[in-house]
Amino acid sequence: MPLLYAKCYTQLHYLQKIKGKKFGFKCGKNIWLCCVCIDCISLTRSSIAKLRWCNLFGAASFCIYGLFTNAYPVAFLNGLFALTNLFFLKKRLVKTQQQFTILKVNRPSNYVDFFLDFHQMEIQHLFPRFMKVADLPDREYYFLAEVTNVVGMLSGYREAENTFVIDFDFVVPAYRDCRLGHFTLGHGQAVAKNLADSRIVALADSLEHENYLSELGFSPKVNGRWTYDGNS
Repeated sequence: MPLLYAKCYTQLHYLQKIKGKKFGFKCGKNIWLCCVCIDCISLTRSSIAKLRWCNLFGAASFCIYGLFTNAYPVAFLNGLFALTNLFFLKKRLVKTQQQFTILKVNRPSNYVDFFLDFHQMEIQHLFPRFMKVADLPDREYYFLAEVTNVVGMLSGYREAENTFVIDFDFVVPAYRDCRLGHFTLGHGQAVAKNLADSRIVALADSLEHENYLSELGFSPKVNGRWTYDGNS
């Protein structure tokens, strides 16, 4: 927060310096307002990755604005913000396999019950049929974790000896950029590696889930089943 205040103060200070130049002030003010809007939009993103991408674009815009108006402290400060966002985006995108893990959970489990209850409203919207079958004895549960933080849950059942059907794949809003999905079901194939003897089949329970599976490289087959084709 102190950096954010310093950023705003520095930019306003340099706007005042060019106020005497009519065209420069109007142009600078419009560019500044556009950059502020981009920064504000970035703060409304629930996904950490989307927040950083928007903030990167806003900071880069402010940096260019600072260079064009000779406001070098503005350019320096926002260049620093842009580089920081680039660093963490690269860290998130490149080190996905090292950060994420899949952990099988046995039921009954108080934490599974707590997780499902806490996210019940979103689960009912995205997976309307799941809560009706969540307690079936043949169902398997897997936590999706980043380092030691649980950020999602996956569940399914064995339909035949070599087929595992996944009908529940929920992650918290901050991780809905498909990065975790690519690790578990997409090109990372972490679930398939955990179930080496099983063919993975997914069921879509909503339009949002269908779009998600398509993004991961799945395609629909007969009876509403989706299988991975490797086209993500």
